[in-house]
Amino acid sequence: MREILYAPDRILVNEGEYIKELILLKEGKVETFSNFCNYSSIESKGIFGAEMIVPNTKSFESIRIIENSRIVLIENELAEKFLLSNSNLIIHLIKKYILKIIALNKKIYGSLKKDKNNKENIKDKNLTKEELSKKYLKISRRKLFYHIEDEHFRLYTKARWLFNKGKIKESLNEFKKIQYTNFDIYFQAEIEIWKYLCMILISPDKKYYLEKTLKEKYPFVKELLSFMVFESVITNTPLSKPLVTYLKSGYLIPSNTVLFYEGEEGDWAFMILTGNVRVSQFDESGERLLAILSNEEVVGEIACFKEIRRTATVFTSTPLQVIKIEKSNLDELVISNPTFGLKIVKNLIKRLDFERYWHSPLSFEEKLNFMIKKYGKNILNQSQLKIEEIKELFRMNDKKDSELIDYLFKSNIATLRADGTLKFM
Repeated sequence: MREILYAPDRILVNEGEYIKELILLKEGKVETFSNFCNYSSIESKGIFGAEMIVPNTKSFESIRIIENSRIVLIENELAEKFLLSNSNLIIHLIKKYILKIIALNKKIYGSLKKDKNNKENIKDKNLTKEELSKKYLKISRRKLFYHIEDEHFRLYTKARWLFNKGKIKESLNEFKKIQYTNFDIYFQAEIEIWKYLCMILISPDKKYYLEKTLKEKYPFVKELLSFMVFESVITNTPLSKPLVTYLKSGYLIPSNTVLFYEGEEGDWAFMILTGNVRVSQFDESGERLLAILSNEEVVGEIACFKEIRRTATVFTSTPLQVIKIEKSNLDELVISNPTFGLKIVKNLIKRLDFERYWHSPLSFEEKLNFMIKKYGKNILNQSQLKIEEIKELFRMNDKKDSELIDYLFKSNIATLRADGTLKFM
């Protein structure tokens, strides 16, 4: 770690270069600008070059000194340790990369939104984006979807809040009101874990009987973070930092649940711990699949920092364990668990790097192999995707269905199931 005084016009980093040292601005002023993200900023404090913490990632911006500046350069091998001991810098980086994503989205998708608005269906012209999403999700998916703001989820979050406040009897009363048998078995297990935990804290003599009951009734229960909290409590073992974070802000969301509809207002985001979600837009032509998000990816993060309506409908494909991130609790979450905050930073860097790679000159084969590697064959198979969804997800709408199917089959990449979905080999 070394400190250097730089004069104006010195270029510290050029966009597209590998970064060798983390850059901390202690005093002075720098200009940052990104041609790829269509983003620029003048800054008098903060940290730069965090792309280096994700291996083989080049800088998203150029950095130029615009007045005498005192800079601390932190070597690669010390970068993560330094950030983990300075949680305020992690918060700064989260906000910084989200601003880049917002600018990039405007650049990439601005013209697309204008074209879509011109094709609005007359019979739907009086419906809001949210109403359209609800209408066509139901038509397209042909099943009942819950919503994260429905009554029983509200009871669940209220009961958890009371539990964290130490109001155990009141929490138990709220858990008892939840009619959870209509939901998937993972959510049923989640509610029973918290109910039993409340009962144990009220009557400790029941703890081993209730633990045995959970294990016998739900063979998968050890996979649930709430059960890990449960076992730590009954064995008087201190909670690890990830479990403390889950206790404060973690939730299990059942399958077939909408986190939010396109057009909804919201000021919170989720980091996915296990499971996956579909990010889609709906209209009379059906579902347009934009992305599948899974472990350690963040969904809805822009709403935490900017007054904006949701730009897509996000719903669960599988049971989901998440950390809820709100405007009001982001700083607290990162300060109490800097590792969690650093995971968010890395995820945002990976997202930007993916877009940069995707918009570079690539052959069809390179794009296809890259996307299969990005999502992973397990997630693609769990999602049971049809060829038109693969085309949307992989952004290959210039290819005919027959061309893509033929290539997948001949290359032994995927086969077709009886229901018309693809199975990746």
